Amino acid sequence: MAGNYRGVLKVAGPVLKGWLIDIARPSRRVAFDLVIDGEKRGAYVADARRRFFSPRQGAGEDTHGFTIPIRRPWISGAFQSVTLEAPGLAVSMSAKLGPKPHQHFDDHVIGSQVSIGGEGAARARPDGEPQEAETRDVETRGPNRVLLRQIANLPDADLVGLLAAIDREVLAERLTRHEKEGDWEKLAQFRRVVAGGANEKLLVTLGRAAIKSHNYGFAARLTAAAAALHPQSFEANYLAGSARSLLGEFDESLRYLRAADRLEEGGTRAKREMTLTLSRQLREDLPIARRAQIRDEHLAMLRALSQADDVAIRLKYRVPYATALYAAGRYDEAVAAADAILQAAPNDTRALMVKARTLVARNAVAEAHGLYERILELEPGHRGASTALRILAALIEDETRPQDSGATVARLKSLADLAGTTQTWISLGEDGADDPQALAGHAARRTGCVRDGARELWHREALKGLAESGLIASLDRTALARWRSFYEARAETRRGIAVLVSCNGADLYGGGEHFLEDAAAHHEAQGYEPVILGTRPELQGERRTATGRRAVFIGEQPSELRRFVLENGATLVHAISGMGFAAAEALAFTNIPLVYGVHFWNELLGDPQYPGYFDEVSGDALFRREFLVILSRARAIYANSRYTQKIIEDGFGVRCPVLHAAPRDASLTGRDVLENPAP
Repeated sequence: MAGNYRGVLKVAGPVLKGWLIDIARPSRRVAFDLVIDGEKRGAYVADARRRFFSPRQGAGEDTHGFTIPIRRPWISGAFQSVTLEAPGLAVSMSAKLGPKPHQHFDDHVIGSQVSIGGEGAARARPDGEPQEAETRDVETRGPNRVLLRQIANLPDADLVGLLAAIDREVLAERLTRHEKEGDWEKLAQFRRVVAGGANEKLLVTLGRAAIKSHNYGFAARLTAAAAALHPQSFEANYLAGSARSLLGEFDESLRYLRAADRLEEGGTRAKREMTLTLSRQLREDLPIARRAQIRDEHLAMLRALSQADDVAIRLKYRVPYATALYAAGRYDEAVAAADAILQAAPNDTRALMVKARTLVARNAVAEAHGLYERILELEPGHRGASTALRILAALIEDETRPQDSGATVARLKSLADLAGTTQTWISLGEDGADDPQALAGHAARRTGCVRDGARELWHREALKGLAESGLIASLDRTALARWRSFYEARAETRRGIAVLVSCNGADLYGGGEHFLEDAAAHHEAQGYEPVILGTRPELQGERRTATGRRAVFIGEQPSELRRFVLENGATLVHAISGMGFAAAEALAFTNIPLVYGVHFWNELLGDPQYPGYFDEVSGDALFRREFLVILSRARAIYANSRYTQKIIEDGFGVRCPVLHAAPRDASLTGRDVLENPAP
């Protein structure tokens, strides 16, 4: 039974390797015969795992590779015909499999490659016979073969010099002479060489190498020349578009990539590159009409990729498509796209996050709350869902506080009651009427515990945090007494232990990041005892000494940070390197001052690699609502760049100085930020 094949066959050093799949029956492993110079050399099956493809469920499209060692008896030393034969498939390529006898194998192998089932690939003929090999642009006569062998033995430096000399002193002179003589027939011979396939491959190969070496300008010139000489070449147009995109010339890049997309029948390489280019262009300052046009094309590309025939591509781009719809404000379509993902994969937390955010934007808070809780059931350590739940709880609390502030607070005795209640304050001790104004004032100051005679009023979220951190097992006043001092209102700042927390902790020492060391020395001079804290789950529990100071590693959850801070009696927390959210959650409703350095943009604006980093219409920066959690809790914040400072001060209206190093001298700007963190 004939199949619909896709794949690649190439010579890679001493082996033939590639992959082969019947897309009509992707679960079947394709069996094929290897024929070299008309002689069958064995039967093989494409069933090896391809190393650059992640495992997938279902058809297992990541296990269709093959590797065949080249045997000595197969090698003739000249160009040979290599053919793969299967029912309905016979694809051939011409390549040198190795050197002649007595030559070193690795140094003389000439690589070659052919695609199966793509644009420009060798396709199977109806009768199963292989297509004829392409005719070469220049005939290789006997004298030329001898000369080529001599040239092939030249070292790289001599070969480069020879090519330059021929181009400058021989080729240019002869072309000029033929042009002056008006000998157009001889000029036509050179034109066939310059515009031939060999020259195209040379330009494309050099362009690809220039891109890999980050020489994008040179790559753009080479690939643009190849695309001009060979407008029907997919590789030339694709690489020209990629190089222009890396240079920031997006309009030119899209012109080449659109041409490549037209040439690539049924493929996705050009569409994927166009998606990246359009995403980069959306971050530029564009007119509104132009931005809307680019956004629509970007969504069209993502839609096409999310519906591609290739299972791996389709799975990869479904969530980015839904995310882009959400960022563009097309909420109904975003929910529909997320639901389509969840229908096939009900536990996909990325799709659940997109749907939850979209529901919040549509003011369906209750349904979004349920989705965030489901995400936490699937991934208990999911930072985004945890933060979103806290924000939703704070919003609901702010909306309901005027109605609830006059109600009598119920008396609760167990954590089970706490989990089921919706009251803001939990009363321990004698019941009685509460002062709405007093409770409202404490709630505004984020106080966690209020004592009123024989009663203690604890904020529900503070108790939940203590229970989450394993610090209390029941709502017993004796159990809570140890932690009461951290949650009561206190105006003065005490000197004690200063916890300096970052993602890498003590590993920052000697690793190029010296800010943590400067901050530790600064707080030590203030009278604090600094403790370096790193949130590395793989190093959890490890203790070190860094420049004479204590250094400890804990897990990355806010509950673990809360437990460490309270059990060690910390009186100041200084967080940097992406620890803003975790520190703000850990210190919620406590009186422990928080100083935070905004070093990572993903806490302020989100991840620049995904849509939503800048507004699709105005081009303005989009702030994450979660950043308000940090601002509501931190006594002082600072930035590590002027650009970040401007975004924070313009976007939120708060003072945010720039500190490139923790001040060691009183004359340095910004010392008061770290010296006096109280509001």
